[in-house]
Amino acid sequence: MSALPRLYAKGYSKTDGETPIYFWGLGDYMYEIEARKSQFDVESDVFKSCFEDAMEKFEKKVDKVIVL
Repeated sequence: MSALPRLYAKGYSKTDGETPIYFWGLGDYMYEIEARKSQFDVESDVFKSCFEDAMEKFEKKVDKVIVL
């Protein structure tokens, strides 16, 4: 059984300043960084890591981090 996804933070792309990027926790040291370029175009990066390294990877992609 897998855990429910948990949204940890949101930000906007450093590249264009408009694309929302989400940081999800998927349980068991699994994380996802999701960029929603449009309603139909979503880029997703799912990886296994400790929380600190995952958050650092997320922070490199966004201008301002909004922790939820």
